[in-house]
Amino acid sequence: MEESLKLLEIGKTYEALERLKNILPQFEGNQDEWRIHELIGAAFHDIGDAEGAAQAYFNAAKCDKYLRAQRMHYSNYLFALHYLNDIDNDTLSNEHFIYNNLYEKYNSPFLNCNSSLTIGYIASNFLESSTARFYEALLTQYNRNDFIVKCFSLSNQNDKFTELVKSNVNKYIILEELPFDESAKIIADEGVDIIFDLSGHSDGGATLQILSYKPATVQICGIGWFDTTGLKAIDYILTDNYLAPIGHEKYFSEKLLRLSSAFAFKPNFNIKNNFKLSIQGSALTFGCFNNFMKITDEYLKCVKKILRQVENSRFIMQDTTTIPARKIEMERRIKSLNLPINRIEIRLGRDDYLKDYSEVDLILDTFPYNGAAMTATALCRGVPVISLYGKRHNSRFGADILRLAGLTELICNNTKDYVKLAISIANDIESFNKLKKTLQERLIKSKLLDNKFFIAELEYFYKRLVGKK
Repeated sequence: MEESLKLLEIGKTYEALERLKNILPQFEGNQDEWRIHELIGAAFHDIGDAEGAAQAYFNAAKCDKYLRAQRMHYSNYLFALHYLNDIDNDTLSNEHFIYNNLYEKYNSPFLNCNSSLTIGYIASNFLESSTARFYEALLTQYNRNDFIVKCFSLSNQNDKFTELVKSNVNKYIILEELPFDESAKIIADEGVDIIFDLSGHSDGGATLQILSYKPATVQICGIGWFDTTGLKAIDYILTDNYLAPIGHEKYFSEKLLRLSSAFAFKPNFNIKNNFKLSIQGSALTFGCFNNFMKITDEYLKCVKKILRQVENSRFIMQDTTTIPARKIEMERRIKSLNLPINRIEIRLGRDDYLKDYSEVDLILDTFPYNGAAMTATALCRGVPVISLYGKRHNSRFGADILRLAGLTELICNNTKDYVKLAISIANDIESFNKLKKTLQERLIKSKLLDNKFFIAELEYFYKRLVGKK
């Protein structure tokens, strides 16, 4: 086992995976079997194999004897399911509902009797990230006359964004390495009326394990998590009618808190800086800057059709990680699907990735797991995005971003239209140039960047949820 771990650490992912599969029979029924499955899941993650990762994390949850660890493995399993193309709403929601069975029926021992309205935000950390671009305004632009805001972090890590948060909220509390029940008591003792979970099943679902004790009167999840939690202790999921149309209530264990938009985007200085309008004069360069785990074979088949019908076009795909095995595996998949490898550039991720958007004319959003921050960032950098409006809640975020940006002409309802639209754009450079020239102005006026309106609407519902209005 230790040798496999060392192989993973030095990037020899395939060797580690092969060794783990070989030693797995030796651990069957053993108390350490879950460790092998967890490492297999990590190896599949490193090569971008979502199906393999999901199965491994499920196996780890099934054989781990510790309930807290089972919940973590199962959260990882649920997260991985969202990358899969052929899983329907009923199956996905049912898998989430099972998560609640890993909890006892807690009756909250906490009772808040506050005259002021205290909002808590809990997350794995409050570091600069793609998710932070969607919740920064909640922590810096809230109504200070009506609300007290407190943040609860499961990490003591710190960066400039953390300092920004600390300087704007009433209290910043670190819960790192504390037992979940003790963390829940701290939240309750702080008099939190409404707590908003920004992480959900991300990072093993630790925030959900804390909220299972019901430390706040009202508990909400959203922004950093994009589906039902399956946990009945969570009262509401933040969404909108576009992400969750009428009739989709059955796919959620929570009540749906529908706003006119489920989020707003706040670009930081680096994203806004150097907005470039590189007007295309000949063949387009298509691009994808999403996590390679999101790239399905169905998506690659669409890319293949687009490249075949757009002469001299190129495709740049850039991962969000620096794991070499990801690039190797993607090259293998592209060759197996007979894509024109000579017109495709495959890159690993890097910290200074924002300037790379200037090399791309049109982003082809992934499906069924869309890009969220990637889509919004691309638009803010002056690069249009086409996205597919999928059948699942998490498959509609790219389209919802385009809706809020006032770019509904870039939304497709099926793969046939997705390919057709990309080809149409490539063959009408004049119209594409007009879109590029008006993109910045349309964004500035859009609801996507209207954090003030988003916060006002959410705060209105905060008051209603606790009977203050």
